[in-house]
Amino acid sequence: MAIYARRNQYRGVNAHLQSFFQHQPGWGSFHTTYITSLGFALNATLPPGYVVDVEQSLQVREFHPDFGSRVTHPRPDITIFQNQPGQSQSQPHAITPTLTQPLPATIALADEDYYAALVIYLVQDDAVLGRPVTRIELLSPTNKSGGGLLQYLEKRAATLHSGLNLVEIDLLHETPPVVVGLPVYPAADAYPYSITLNTPFPSFETGIAQTYGFRVDTPIPTLAIPLSGADSVMVDFDGVYQQTFGNLTAYSLRVDYEQLPLNFASYAPADQQCIEARMSVVQQAFAQGVDLNSTLAE
Repeated sequence: MAIYARRNQYRGVNAHLQSFFQHQPGWGSFHTTYITSLGFALNATLPPGYVVDVEQSLQVREFHPDFGSRVTHPRPDITIFQNQPGQSQSQPHAITPTLTQPLPATIALADEDYYAALVIYLVQDDAVLGRPVTRIELLSPTNKSGGGLLQYLEKRAATLHSGLNLVEIDLLHETPPVVVGLPVYPAADAYPYSITLNTPFPSFETGIAQTYGFRVDTPIPTLAIPLSGADSVMVDFDGVYQQTFGNLTAYSLRVDYEQLPLNFASYAPADQQCIEARMSVVQQAFAQGVDLNSTLAE
């Protein structure tokens, strides 16, 4: 008998759902819903002087292997604007990153490749909202491999060279990271999920990239994302994910806790054990009549 639950039964990322989206249709819906929810959360927590807007992503929705990229309906992602400088306060990072690198070391493209794309991809100021300071991208399957990856890397490099902060959320464990220098999962020192804060401040050459990796059945970290200068804002990425999962029944119907995730073998042994342990807990709670739609099985 299938076991479904409106409430996410994983702490953090639902391994079943993210595995499904890497093999079956539906990522576009989740991408849009999560980014929109994250925008609402930021709108309520940004310090004075900043506004957030959902805009066209650096990523393409479709990539044709023969004809190149085709943007039919741009994926929305988040940009934070500073419209009243000098009114906010910095906030400390809540946790220690799993990897910190010089920002230039995370760029895969050579300088000559970057400069050719600079004029095309340079982010422009918005006269109404103010000066863009931070972009937040939820990485998509089509932009982590093949031609879609190449186009994303070009736009990523241009964004960072332009001085714009870039936050990259990667919940796709089956494809290598876009950030150069990160170990490739399922290597022993790699993580299935990560958030990277790229800060080209005070310049691209002296900026840093801080990556926060997290595992299966572990809450997504709450992080202080960079704004302008030393300013930052705390973001509860996990709270937004849980809200997104619960808001649409369509997501929970893709998760049967009686069945292993698609391509279960793609997970590291330790994460496989976590998945099986989580499934066992959910199955036992279901057998005992626990209301999984409102309760996390313990």
